[in-house]
Amino acid sequence: MPKRLTALSVALLLALGVSACSSGGGGDDGAGPTRSPSPSPSAPEPVVIDRAYFAVHDHDPVGQSWPEAPVGSLRAWDAGVTWRDIERAPGVFDFSRLDAIVDTAEQHKSDVLLVLGQTPVFHAKDPKSVSFYGEGASSPPKMKAWKTYVRKVATRYAGRPVLLQVWNEANVTGFWSGTPQQMADLTKATYDVLAKVKPRPTLVSPALVTRLAAQRSWLDEFYATTVAGRPVADFIDVVSLQIYPAANGTPASSMDLLHETRKLLDRHGVAKPVWNTEINYGLTGKPVDPLPKADQVMNVVATYLLNAANGVRRVYWYGWDQQQIVNTLLVKPDLVSKTAAGKAFVTVRTWMLGNKVTSCKVDANGTYTCTLQGPKGTSTVYWNGRGSGSVKVPAGATTAQKVGKAPQPVTAGSPLSVGTVPTLVRSTG
Repeated sequence: MPKRLTALSVALLLALGVSACSSGGGGDDGAGPTRSPSPSPSAPEPVVIDRAYFAVHDHDPVGQSWPEAPVGSLRAWDAGVTWRDIERAPGVFDFSRLDAIVDTAEQHKSDVLLVLGQTPVFHAKDPKSVSFYGEGASSPPKMKAWKTYVRKVATRYAGRPVLLQVWNEANVTGFWSGTPQQMADLTKATYDVLAKVKPRPTLVSPALVTRLAAQRSWLDEFYATTVAGRPVADFIDVVSLQIYPAANGTPASSMDLLHETRKLLDRHGVAKPVWNTEINYGLTGKPVDPLPKADQVMNVVATYLLNAANGVRRVYWYGWDQQQIVNTLLVKPDLVSKTAAGKAFVTVRTWMLGNKVTSCKVDANGTYTCTLQGPKGTSTVYWNGRGSGSVKVPAGATTAQKVGKAPQPVTAGSPLSVGTVPTLVRSTG
């Protein structure tokens, strides 16, 4: 069933692009990498990739509008289920749309990560705060009202695959007008409410963007805070980062931002799992032209491989049906038919599921080599961000498969041409 974005939704997405994704940030944003990406300072040991790793956003994830791909987790943001959408009047809650999303997700063996904000104007401490979602939406809420809302959500979906996130992009003024300490207090209050719910839902930290130095400074201050004498990280299960690179950035430069951000987390002893809760490329806040098809395919495959190699436990693509403001599109304008990049999402999932990504390296010519290890042996994925390279087929290799093509037999030791579109070489033993 075709899905349509409303004018309001598009406007909000543009606001997101302007605020959270304006130019700046670190990393190599050139046409091709010049050095080997190294694991972030506190990157954990590789783990077996599961279904939930392949996560997305979708603006209308209900019924037949669910993405036509094996999605392991859906982040319910810009999907009509903010706090303001659910509590339209004081004490009056409408969970019908969220119920439908959760029901649909369960049918597709997916969990739902629900972002708990934004504040209804009647519960805002500052009802005149400038916000992307209407007056008062970015304001710190009145604590009693917040706890009531969180309790209702948590108890309603207790035992179902619903995970909760404190806030979206708290280091962007249009989403949160409070201080890092106020967000830490809100996080602790959320944790306390959930501690009384059985089974306790997973609590994901406020999402924080990392592109700009000022945004990373906010993150640094947030994770330096204490509440009731304890570090704020004690009150979360997962660290949420939104690792958009600069507008001309690449998956490699996104990982450079992760590297810089992990230094800050390490400084404060934060050792919780990290999820990349929003990622895409080319965001400037204005409509952008899509990249050439091969570059879009590379972006998708490289994103999921490099994040895994750098210890990120989930990656939420923004978004399955996103158009206009990003340069890598998973569906065509009908919002249903998969593009080459959308098909690549399915392919890289097939390659990675049940395996560990043990390393990703890049040589001086820009050719990437990512190694996957699993019960069926070792596989290697190659691509070249500059468009052309060559590698030697490893020992034990049997087939090579380029994204979008059928596997072809190969001979160990022979040269293999590598291009922008990634190729998987399967080996035995």
